[in-house]
Amino acid sequence: MASVTWLAVALALGSAFAAGLSTSVQHHAAENAPRGRGVLGLMRHLVGRPWWLVGQALGLVTVGFHAAALSYGPLALVQPIVISGIVFAVPIRAAISRRLPPRAEILWVTLTAAGLAVFLVASSPRESNVVAREGLQIWLTVVLALVAYAAIGVSRRVADGQRRAFLLGAAAGILFGLVAVTLKVTVHDLGDHGIGGMLTSWAFWALVVVGLSGVATNQFAYHSARLSASMPVLNIVDVLVALGFGYVVFQEVPRHTPLAVVAEVVSLGAIVVGLWRLAFFEEAHQAEDPEPQDVASDQRAG
Repeated sequence: MASVTWLAVALALGSAFAAGLSTSVQHHAAENAPRGRGVLGLMRHLVGRPWWLVGQALGLVTVGFHAAALSYGPLALVQPIVISGIVFAVPIRAAISRRLPPRAEILWVTLTAAGLAVFLVASSPRESNVVAREGLQIWLTVVLALVAYAAIGVSRRVADGQRRAFLLGAAAGILFGLVAVTLKVTVHDLGDHGIGGMLTSWAFWALVVVGLSGVATNQFAYHSARLSASMPVLNIVDVLVALGFGYVVFQEVPRHTPLAVVAEVVSLGAIVVGLWRLAFFEEAHQAEDPEPQDVASDQRAG
């Protein structure tokens, strides 16, 4: 059982690594897209950007590792690791540029990594019981999806880009949290009932809907304001949705001695604060990066 859990951790780390690369590339493409377009116009523009397509390919790798991790370990263990992709961007960027990152950035990376390590050791949740509360799974998925879509609707009436990006980031966080939930159920259905059973499962079709909605919402969040306006709240809401489903619906009860609870709360706080601060460094790095050739050419032509 322990070897299976650590395999899930390793696969989740692989997903986080791919997500760090994917997020960076997608943000750069979406941020430079022409403004004033609707959802279809924005997506048509992005589909024609090679950098955005590379980001989507990396996103598929992320999903593959994520699904494999969820098949071997509890959602409440896997999801806090998966959202830490930005941590991997720092050493990758330093290796490519052959330049050490600022001390403050190293500090926040260290804090986030330490929080993850402590959480993994302290929480040790039980194995998931995916089939026990299917009715509750469906009900909560529908309710949270409606909350996300309501936030998207409200954001259209918000003129301030920072506030709009915050709302869209929160909505994307809910949707990506639901992606993790429905992905876990889908992987379980595939293992137990094969492809036919998976294709007739509510979770598979819910995964398609919330996944596509989450990607589109995330692009609009990136397009509305700076990365720091949407990424932190997205990660926080994402992990809260996943932990809530893991603990309440999938019965992934963590260690709950007083010392373990304190360690879990403190380590999650360290992860949240670390990811929040790292978003500002990521934003600064992306502002320094040269524009992709195709985007720069479009701007010169305009």
